[in-house]
Amino acid sequence: MLEELSLVLDEVPSDSPLPVYRSAIIESNVLGKATRTTRYRTARYVTELYALDPKASVFRLLRFFWSQEQAGKPILAFLAACARDALLRESTSFILATLHGETVYPTQIAELLRERYPERFRPTTLKSTGQNLASSWTQAGYLSGRGTKRRTRPVVTPTVAAYALVLGYLVGLRGKLLLDSTWTKFLDRPMAEVSDLVLEASRQGWLKYKAAGSVVEISFPGLLTPAEERLSHGSN
Repeated sequence: MLEELSLVLDEVPSDSPLPVYRSAIIESNVLGKATRTTRYRTARYVTELYALDPKASVFRLLRFFWSQEQAGKPILAFLAACARDALLRESTSFILATLHGETVYPTQIAELLRERYPERFRPTTLKSTGQNLASSWTQAGYLSGRGTKRRTRPVVTPTVAAYALVLGYLVGLRGKLLLDSTWTKFLDRPMAEVSDLVLEASRQGWLKYKAAGSVVEISFPGLLTPAEERLSHGSN
């Protein structure tokens, strides 16, 4: 729901609580939905994917990096959605394993879901779920094309790399593990390119990056709240 998220973030001040976001979608109809029922449904979907609550670390940090970024916004939104949607997060390994330029067919995605989650989906929902995943990957930049989908590389910037690292930090990863986590794999770049992006993010002030031989130190001074620091240390 990249378009909906973009419109909401353009209209709602960054320090607003969740009820203000919901009111913007339902009462003010900033997304231009035809019926009130559709507004409620859209508000629920966008909230499930992105939280729309500054008390949620994933969303608070998304809004921070969103304001610093333009080209990387699709993958920023994708990373946030993956943090909150286990199916999207787990199934993305399929698209990452697909070679760039290869065609991806809906039947492949449906078969992936059938094999990986044999008891979860009814046959009637496999197709629609696969289409939703393909749409998410297309919006993020992993796929391109309307009818025929081909594997492409998403636009990744130093700001996106910083967000990927802080998501790993929040679940307790430290040092070199931050450079080779689920979140950095979503950047779809070799390790050397990830390191270059992180180094540039450090130059821009999003984080502090120090490397001496095999020892890597990465921190986020001024970015995390004391509560987030305590939480991330507790999950380490």
